Amino acid sequence: MDLRKKAPRFLLESRTLVGSVVAIVLFSIIFMLIYGPYSSTSWLTLLVDQSQGTGWVNRFYSVMASVLFYLVAIAFLGLSKVVLYYVGKKVQLYNGHLVSWIGGEVVLISLIYTVFTVLLNLADPNLFLPIWGRAVLVLSFIIVVPYIICLQHATNRHQSQLLDRLGMNMVDDKVKDADSKLINLVDSTGKLKMSINVDSLYYVESQDNYVKIYYDSDGKLCNYMLRSTTKSIEAKFGEWLVRCHRGYLVNKNKIRIFRNDRDGMYICLMHDNIRQIPVSKSYASNIQRVIASGKVWSKT
Repeated sequence: MDLRKKAPRFLLESRTLVGSVVAIVLFSIIFMLIYGPYSSTSWLTLLVDQSQGTGWVNRFYSVMASVLFYLVAIAFLGLSKVVLYYVGKKVQLYNGHLVSWIGGEVVLISLIYTVFTVLLNLADPNLFLPIWGRAVLVLSFIIVVPYIICLQHATNRHQSQLLDRLGMNMVDDKVKDADSKLINLVDSTGKLKMSINVDSLYYVESQDNYVKIYYDSDGKLCNYMLRSTTKSIEAKFGEWLVRCHRGYLVNKNKIRIFRNDRDGMYICLMHDNIRQIPVSKSYASNIQRVIASGKVWSKT
């Protein structure tokens, strides 16, 4: 960890800070249960002066003292996280600040433990510093390990959220891309009659006061009769459609071959069941511009 880098914002979120307190409490209890029976000392289990009363009385006061210490330590940790949360909102913190903050928590909680131990056992004041030093060592382990676990968990959660957002953005982009190719066909009264993706549209044929829309549906060539004109459709969707004849508009991306034979000019589209589309001389320049784009094979 580079101490000079800015602290990630997700480490200062309330969920992460609360989770760290819970993790420290749970880890300390587990540590005490495992470490206590094999230890000649009683870290995090405070004992009162054995000369003060009978065994069960000593155990009772010892438990009460331990509970009190835990409550004070938890309250201190909670207060520390509240202060850190609001400081992080107002000031840019760096990794070095977080490490120092955690170190301060270890030192102060160790101090609280030492005060409890000395007062309850009426210990020699000269033992204050040795007890404090040992408490710092033990509590460093008890506090730092849960912090490392929380840091890893928060980092994984943050990365997972970033991946989820990236995936959602990719889906949104695909939807937007699909929507951008959607053609809404309206009749002469302006009423929406059909919406079709431009990639499915082959050509439009004029038939008196109607136009016939030829399109692909699951690999099958279909058509739809719409009361409209090729002129109005060309005006709205000229980005994708090109006029090759007075009575025909074709999808630029569906042109497979342009033929210039003795008997006239024709277009072959990318569907075997579509007949040749005639190209009139007056609109041949439109097709030539599409050919110039390099997407159409020309045969003369």
